[in-house]
Amino acid sequence: MTIAPEMKELTRNIASSRQDRMKRIGEIREEVKGTRIETQDMIHSFEDSRQETSRQLRKDLARDKTSRTSEVKGILREAQNTLKGCKTSRKKASAQLRKDLSGGQTERKSEVIKMLEGTQELIKGFRTSRQNGSNELRKDLSRSRARARSEVGKLLGNARSLIKDLQVSRKEVGNKLRRDLSQSTANVASDVKQMQSIFRKAQEDVRADLQEARAAWQGLASTMPADRGGVKTPLKAKAPAAKEDPPDLETKMLAAIGEYPAGGMTLADLANTLGVAPVVLGKASRNLLEKGKIHKKNKLYFPADGEKEADTRFRFRRNVR
Repeated sequence: MTIAPEMKELTRNIASSRQDRMKRIGEIREEVKGTRIETQDMIHSFEDSRQETSRQLRKDLARDKTSRTSEVKGILREAQNTLKGCKTSRKKASAQLRKDLSGGQTERKSEVIKMLEGTQELIKGFRTSRQNGSNELRKDLSRSRARARSEVGKLLGNARSLIKDLQVSRKEVGNKLRRDLSQSTANVASDVKQMQSIFRKAQEDVRADLQEARAAWQGLASTMPADRGGVKTPLKAKAPAAKEDPPDLETKMLAAIGEYPAGGMTLADLANTLGVAPVVLGKASRNLLEKGKIHKKNKLYFPADGEKEADTRFRFRRNVR
């Protein structure tokens, strides 16, 4: 009977699968930790770039303000020079007017009035140009501020969208990890329950066979006469001999395994196929293994010529898990 070795092998498989899951969980944790560190570094870099952009914008605004101020000062200097020239010319005109008053007061007055009107128009033109220059300077400053604000808003929007995408990806990775862990736990639990049910069934079959053998032995012993005095005495029941496999059981088992060379079959699958208890196949499976007619990989039995296919199938299953 191969119940004890199979139970030991089942325990080793459960322990190894748990170690693999713990190792995979550790690797996933390291990956999540690295992703979190990269995200924090990226956020810090975005903050540094935003600060650098703000400093550059302040420098540009200060530079533009300085240039506009210098232009306005130049315009004011030119206006002052022009006014000085006008005053000088007015003084000269006044002196010339006093000199020429004796010749023609009416003509001189009209000329002086025209000159004063021209001077006033020139002063008005300078005032208008100065106001226009100031308005243009204010408009340029407001446009540069609006442009700087729009660029800063775009940078902030891109940073927020990137952070949202990182949060969504982190949530998806966490949900996927939880689903994979729950699915693997459910699969292991279902496999353990299935093995326990198979073990209980085999145990019940063995007990039933032992009870039948014990009843038959006791009935036979009760009918046998004693050697002394012809008194019928019940004999002590001896343990029944191990039930030998039928001669054709190995042949049937070898044929059933040969039908599935790629996927392999467990002992429970062979028992269901042949219609016998899994315990009955223990001796036949050991004989076939010793003769080299079949090959065993973990819990699966394969034909001797299908060993390479079995190894390939086993590696594929481990990679999928």
